[in-house]
Amino acid sequence: MILKRKHTFFFAAIFVALLYCWLRFSFGIFTPYNFFTAKQDIDNGKIIIIEAGEMPLNFKQKKTLANNFSFDFELTGCLLNTDKINGIKYYNNRMIQELEHKFGTGWWSKFQHQLDSIDRQQIKEEKITKVLILVENQKSVKNQIRLIDSLSKGQRHVSLIPSLYDTTNNIYLVKVGEDNGVNFVCYFNFFVNADSMKLTNPNLKN
Repeated sequence: MILKRKHTFFFAAIFVALLYCWLRFSFGIFTPYNFFTAKQDIDNGKIIIIEAGEMPLNFKQKKTLANNFSFDFELTGCLLNTDKINGIKYYNNRMIQELEHKFGTGWWSKFQHQLDSIDRQQIKEEKITKVLILVENQKSVKNQIRLIDSLSKGQRHVSLIPSLYDTTNNIYLVKVGEDNGVNFVCYFNFFVNADSMKLTNPNLKN
């Protein structure tokens, strides 16, 4: 009888241990973010999407876009184990279900497309900034900027105007000139490979 009770207790202990591991590592039940804490937050009128890892470059823009739909993004730490990762997955899935219940089926995919557009625009703006810096640092451009500034006593300024010249090879045309009040006078045309960040016509020859 005593031996039977020991066996029963042993198997019960194993069952509890397995159940604990299953709930913890598969569902993240014992972490701050899981299916049940998501339900509690929703009941309290709090809708949040959790992002793990380092802060993305477009995080501010993402929060602004999310606020338009009355929810928010929140960062969690970089040090994550299996139970936290799975807990966040179920937490976010429950939040996305709530958002799609409010805004319609497929809304989350449309929202992701908007985020992708923000990412592409930011990448494009950063690329154009690097292209302009490369051109501005050319000796001929620096000399022209100083010359115009000197001749006009600071009244006229040289402008750098970028445009995507070759979409296939990702080459930008940067016009260097000034608006003299009557028309735009172009001094230089630079072609820049935005992938390698190199001039394709360093001698100003097309």
